[in-house]
Amino acid sequence: MDVNKFNFNLNLRTLFRQGSFFIGTFLCFTNITSAQLVNELQIVGNKHTKSEIITRELSHPIPAIFDSTLALLDRNQIYNLNIFSTVEIYPQDSTYTIFVNETPRYYPIPLMDYNEAKGWSYGLGIKTDNFSGRNESIIGGAMFGEDPVYFLRYSNPWIWGDHIGMDIDLLNINYEHPVYDSLKFEKALYIGSGFQMNKLHNISSGIGYIQRTIESTTTDEFIDSYRYTHITSRLSYLYDSRDVKIDPTNGVSTGIDISSNWGLNTSPTVHSIELFSQFYFSPPKLKLEPVFSYTFKSLLQFTDSDLPYYERAYLGGEDYVRGYSPIPNENGKFEDYIETDQLIYQSLQTQFTIFTRIDRGGMEMGLDGVLFVDHGVGTTLKNLFKLENSIYGYGFGLRLFMSGFGYIGLDIGFSPSGKSHSHWSDSN
Repeated sequence: MDVNKFNFNLNLRTLFRQGSFFIGTFLCFTNITSAQLVNELQIVGNKHTKSEIITRELSHPIPAIFDSTLALLDRNQIYNLNIFSTVEIYPQDSTYTIFVNETPRYYPIPLMDYNEAKGWSYGLGIKTDNFSGRNESIIGGAMFGEDPVYFLRYSNPWIWGDHIGMDIDLLNINYEHPVYDSLKFEKALYIGSGFQMNKLHNISSGIGYIQRTIESTTTDEFIDSYRYTHITSRLSYLYDSRDVKIDPTNGVSTGIDISSNWGLNTSPTVHSIELFSQFYFSPPKLKLEPVFSYTFKSLLQFTDSDLPYYERAYLGGEDYVRGYSPIPNENGKFEDYIETDQLIYQSLQTQFTIFTRIDRGGMEMGLDGVLFVDHGVGTTLKNLFKLENSIYGYGFGLRLFMSGFGYIGLDIGFSPSGKSHSHWSDSN
């Protein structure tokens, strides 16, 4: 064998191996350097908000290679604080840059409440969602009309520790019952707290004091004038993976709420368990950006005797099955299915963009349309649920979104009998 030829072939193979190694090393280095490395953090636009209010929401490590998935998660977490109309996150010159546009610190809120049984109440409130720059919310106001209300609320979602929050509510409500001839005057003080685990699991509880005065406006012996006093307690669990809380496009929100009104003296004690789930899905790259959602709710109430009439729920109206009135005798053949002690409700809804949201001077606004189908069934304490007692509704509506305010909704619902009802709602 020719020794020179053997050495030439050996050297050629060695050269190819070395070349492959250097080419692979070069490609690997190119991939690493093409990915943006972020070494610093910069926040732009937080003129009033403390930087730690933003940084404590971040999941993206620094320094690290820029991860667009984590950046989107951080963007949604910051937007969900409800104190910014715009949040953008991007890498710039090795810097993890967060741009925010703050909503107004203080603003008046026109208060409107439409009770389908009685009519409108109007008022005015003053609100700040970023008091002292620490995401504290304070709102106070009054409404006059069919149901006068005076209220003051303080909320801080992260007052200490890891997502440990606090809520304080003061309420004074004058309420005319939509079905029974009576007036209810209610004064309440409520203090609540909660905490969050892994940004998905939320546990909260609270305790309060309620004083109710019932005054009959009729000679009907069924309705007595009386004063009730209760200690109220609540324990809640919520699993929440929604991307944007105020207007989700994907994710799940599900949980349980257990509450009790412990009667003092001769006042009745009432316990309730509410189960709820909401599922959201948005197909990518569709023109109207539709969001499909399914909602399930159940309300179960318990007491030693008959449930007081002012604790009963009404399947018709904006809270449950749209297309019906909450006043039983306004629903024709469905009259007997409206007033309930316990209920199960579910809804399928499609929401789509009419006017894309635009940030105008710290106020993000947009308009969506909705299509919906609702179903509900109720019963009394002493009876089982029966599917034949179900009611169904369907229709369409609008959602006007405003950052800081949430949304105001108007739905037009129809029942199978052909009757229609208008339903006003809001996210608060």
